[in-house]
Amino acid sequence: MRRRAFLVAAVAALLGMAVVVNAQLSRDFTSEFLNTSSGRALIQTYGALKSGYLVDVDDDAIIRGAITGMLEALDDPYTYYSEPRAASFAAQQRTGTFEGIGATLTIHNRLTGKGVEVLNVIQGGPASEAGLQRGDIFLEVDGVDVRDATTTDVVDLVRGPRHTPVHLIMNRPGEGEPVEFEIVRDTIELVEVSTAMIDDDIGYLALRSFGNQRVYDQLIDALARLQLDGAKSLVLDLRDNPGGLLTQGILVADEFLASGDIMFQRARGVTSRFAQADPGGLVDIPMVVLVNSHSASASEIVAGALQENGRAVVIGERTFGKGVAQNVISLADGGQLAYMSFEWLTPDRRSITAEGIVPDIEIRDTRFPQTITLDGRGPDPGQTVEIIVDGVSVGTTTVDEDGSFRFVTLGPRPEISDVQGEALINVEGDAILLRGIESLRSTASANNR
Repeated sequence: MRRRAFLVAAVAALLGMAVVVNAQLSRDFTSEFLNTSSGRALIQTYGALKSGYLVDVDDDAIIRGAITGMLEALDDPYTYYSEPRAASFAAQQRTGTFEGIGATLTIHNRLTGKGVEVLNVIQGGPASEAGLQRGDIFLEVDGVDVRDATTTDVVDLVRGPRHTPVHLIMNRPGEGEPVEFEIVRDTIELVEVSTAMIDDDIGYLALRSFGNQRVYDQLIDALARLQLDGAKSLVLDLRDNPGGLLTQGILVADEFLASGDIMFQRARGVTSRFAQADPGGLVDIPMVVLVNSHSASASEIVAGALQENGRAVVIGERTFGKGVAQNVISLADGGQLAYMSFEWLTPDRRSITAEGIVPDIEIRDTRFPQTITLDGRGPDPGQTVEIIVDGVSVGTTTVDEDGSFRFVTLGPRPEISDVQGEALINVEGDAILLRGIESLRSTASANNR
């Protein structure tokens, strides 16, 4: 039976934070603001720009600039303001569905950051049915030139209400002329969970993020399929998972735990239990957890809870170390404010801020070539500079006319299945995964003695 344990401590804590936020916002901050010289100076600045600046000013632009500046003064990467468009986009992502064409987009020129291309096309989606392909480069969207646009700009143009058309002009490598598409948008589900079977008895499950409200449900469905396919042990892959919704991370950790704490919180010096496991975990097969330096936030909560409760061996690289949680509130202009509200701790009440989760078995992630960026000056124009790392040549570059040079190595883009929920794995080229399989095999062998 599917569990939806949301442990009383976690619910109470979340409700408590909401009450605190509402209480704070009910205070008369206007009077407090005007009672400070800095607050009055800000109002004076606004008035001077409105009345005396050479040209008319955009109220929204300068006020949002003031909000951004206020938050930047905190020097905290986890406290920020999202403008209405970005806030709306993020809110839609959290629901687990969006209305668009069913394609994953990425930067085309990774050196300049300009241009957008198709990274993947979801099988059976509108883009797939229309013939869009991986590697197609955007030229125009509904008549708007997007050759130098950002990925966010193009996504904003391509998404829209279901059943409405979008006209694309694309450059397809190898084709002499641009290719045109008329695609009718539809509702697309965001699938964050992908699976595969290894050697017919090891289930592999990768969680791309905890970014929407359907992650836990997708995990439950995926686990059921793996067990039906014969999985007797499990690899839970949290590499490159940046985190997301705290609630989803707690639910996922709880699914593998029959007892024990999941996390504690520390707010203004007070530490309290935030969530603990609900008895009767659904999945009790042997498992390992894979992490790397890009595993952050909710993925670290899961890894830490499973590690410190003795439920799973954690294998890979030291994780990112995002040990704080944020409150997100909607603002009057349609934007959102996210601000750091508390620090979360592992079951052993250990802070991972800037420290990360240290794996039980540390191994470097070998899936993708290491990116090397180097800027230099000195050689004569036109000379060739060879870059050698640890005695191995990784490439050459030519010195510009001003004596400067730049060298960048970029590995191939990762392969992604066009079938949502299907994982593509390469065991032999993946040292962390290979070590995880060896650990599960060793455990199975010991249990059979």
